Formats: sequence, C-alpha cells, structure tokens
Amino acid sequence: MQQTIYLFRHGEVHAKKNVLMGWLNLPLSTQGVRQAKELAKKLKKENISIGFCSDLLRGQQVLVEVLKYHPKAKVIIDHRLRERHYGAISGQLESVFADTSILENGLNGRIVEKIPGMESMAVVRNRVFPFMTQLLHFMQKEKVNVAISAHKNSLELIQEYLEGLTPDQAKKLEHFPTNYKKYVITFD
Repeated sequence: MQQTIYLFRHGEVHAKKNVLMGWLNLPLSTQGVRQAKELAKKLKKENISIGFCSDLLRGQQVLVEVLKYHPKAKVIIDHRLRERHYGAISGQLESVFADTSILENGLNGRIVEKIPGMESMAVVRNRVFPFMTQLLHFMQKEKVNVAISAHKNSLELIQEYLEGLTPDQAKKLEHFPTNYKKYVITFD
C-alpha cells in the first residue's frame, strides 16, 4: 500500500525582507498569496485527503489556497510544525548579524543560550520528528494522502527525516514557495 505526502512552504510574508520571522504571526504579502495560488494550481489534480499546518497564519493561508481544489480534505493544525523560535532576535534583520554563524551554529546550543528564548535546531527537531513518526502511523492506519504546509526550518527537518539526510545536507536544500516535494511512502 502506498500513500503520498505533499510538502511545501509558505511564500513571501508581509514584512521587511530577510527578517527573522520565527513565531511572528504575520500574514502573507500580496506576492505570497500569488505564490500560494500558483502552488495550489500545481497540486490541483493530486489526491489530498488531509492538510497539516502550524498555528501560524502564513502556513494556514497557503494550506487554505491549496485545499480550495480539495474541498473534502480535512485540516489539522499542529503547533509542532511551527517555525524555529528566534527569541529576542525575532523581527530583526538577518543582516544585523555580520557573522551568520550566530544563526547557523545554534545547533550546538552554546550560541542559542546567549539569545533569550531562541530555540536550537535540536529543540525544533525534538518536536518535528515525533510529529513525523505519528503522521506516518496515521497515514498507514487511515490510508490517506496528506499535504503539509511548513516553514523553512520545519520543512528542512521533515526532509531530513524522510530522506535520511544529515542536518548539513538538509540545510543546503532550496525551497521555493511555488514548488512542492512529493514523497510516496510504501507501507507493508
């Protein structure tokens, strides 16, 4: 038996470019809505039974557009799909940090501890991986195809999980808001 996951991310958000969004709950920009509509048309003929997204507005907006072509699909909002929380530096421009290692080296936890409220990628992994394990069990039991509207970091971790990538490999993947990744999962 095979089931399918359609994985995608939100588009442009109504904010300054290159801002560390994290848990800021901002809507898609006009361009972001156009991107979501373009993505939705690409997924129009796919068989989607259930759509998953985080509780952040931008992820929900993309899923709504995609599911306009799948009116019988159910929506499940799960906070574990949220973007990484940037804590005290949320809303700041990435360019403020001349040394981007403050963002990328958060994996080791040392730098993250210096920024109040910032999640390490290990913390994000500890919520995304259990979500994925539960999702696969759910898909096998219910025999459903799912769409996942994710954010940059949660999307990377989902791909890391599904493809067996290292964190460095997952970080190098490009994610365009008008494209999606299709995973066909074979269950015994």
